[in-house]
Amino acid sequence: MKTNRIFAASLFLSVLLFATTTSRAEWITAISSGTWGDTNIWDTGTVPGTNDFVEVDSPFNVTVETNAITQYVFGSGTVTMAANSSLEVNDPTGANATYQLGVLDTSAAGNTVIYSGNPFWAKHQNYCNLVFSNTVATNQNDFYNGTVSSQSPAAAMIISGNMTIVGKTKVQLGADFRINGNLLMDTNATWDSSSFNFTVLSNLTLGTSALLLDLDGASGSNYFGGNVLVSAAAIGWNLTDVIQWGIGGSLTNNGTLVGKGYGSISFDGTGLITGSKAIKIPTLTVNGTYTIGTTITLTTNTPTLNGTLVFDLANTNRINLQSYPTNPLTLYYSGNLNVINSGAAPVAGKIYKFFNATNYDGAFGSINLPGLPGGLSWVNNLLTSGSMAVTTAVVSAPTLTLVKSGGVLTLSWDSATYPGYSVQAQTNSAGVGTSWSSTSSGTGGTFVVPINPANPPVFFRLSNP
Repeated sequence: MKTNRIFAASLFLSVLLFATTTSRAEWITAISSGTWGDTNIWDTGTVPGTNDFVEVDSPFNVTVETNAITQYVFGSGTVTMAANSSLEVNDPTGANATYQLGVLDTSAAGNTVIYSGNPFWAKHQNYCNLVFSNTVATNQNDFYNGTVSSQSPAAAMIISGNMTIVGKTKVQLGADFRINGNLLMDTNATWDSSSFNFTVLSNLTLGTSALLLDLDGASGSNYFGGNVLVSAAAIGWNLTDVIQWGIGGSLTNNGTLVGKGYGSISFDGTGLITGSKAIKIPTLTVNGTYTIGTTITLTTNTPTLNGTLVFDLANTNRINLQSYPTNPLTLYYSGNLNVINSGAAPVAGKIYKFFNATNYDGAFGSINLPGLPGGLSWVNNLLTSGSMAVTTAVVSAPTLTLVKSGGVLTLSWDSATYPGYSVQAQTNSAGVGTSWSSTSSGTGGTFVVPINPANPPVFFRLSNP
């Protein structure tokens, strides 16, 4: 039943121009349901090949059981992908691909659909594994999962496995897009997630000449649940002016990572911020626990530090807040600071600078530092120079004064003479132990706490750090 032949006759003739002299280009129609590799279900008695046009009409259902390749597939019927099978569609014009096919069932585990020609008319639907592979290096091919025509409406898409974009192909979102596995972009691939929600639950890799951007981030969010790698050969990751970029794993920047306005990355999990190239972006947010493995320069705004920053004394990495003469920015501390040491033991007179800004304010909820050899002490200079120093001098400490008034206890100390001190507490009916927790006191010199005789004993101390 070649019901669509008149409609597609001109397309058929034009596509023939792409066939080689040694390859056939036949119009092959399914005459019954069955498996793709069964010659008995096709009107030609042959299995469709690389340059053939495949028609499957209702009520027939053709199952791709192994690996199949053809130029395009259409008709009112169904093509079903079996587990771990693959279907390659190499339509060079993008004028058909699969969008005219009634049903493309990709629900089986491990199957892969490959658009090795122009993916413009690839069906807007869910896939297991999806590949866009443009072998024509001189032409830009587009995939837009928005409303292109009445036959190809906008559709939110979920890729349950991995997605790969290789070659000069641009993906532009016209609806929400989620990839449950990995996304690999390589060899001139571009992804523009403007205006919609874009999610990769596992890892993102930007390979050779790959570009990631969002030109309208106010209308959607972008989140990568795993690790993000910007390779040295990538065009890079352009944060534009969107503030909704999020990472749940590590970031490795070996190439170009730039931003403008208030473009920002929110680090929401546990990982390492590192790479062979320094990172220079407008600002960032840390909600998780992240080791600072490279120099990070923020050009627009102070970072939002809700989580834990980890610095290693063996490295010289720091967070810089870039100020201008007309805009002296202030770096506000919050969250927690954890300092480790994978190198030589600290010595007297050593200064470790973790932050660089014109002004400093705020306070970390807790600061954990490596132990020092006997006779050495830490000096907290975070509010004056963004650093910690090692000294042999005896470091004096403020006195914690307690005043009870009614059901309120006020703790106070001389924060002007002794900056950087904050209140820690522990609850222990057996007496003072070794486990102390930070409170919400900050370093302002006053901490007020209600008294409840029904609660177990609470002990307080000043800590710096």
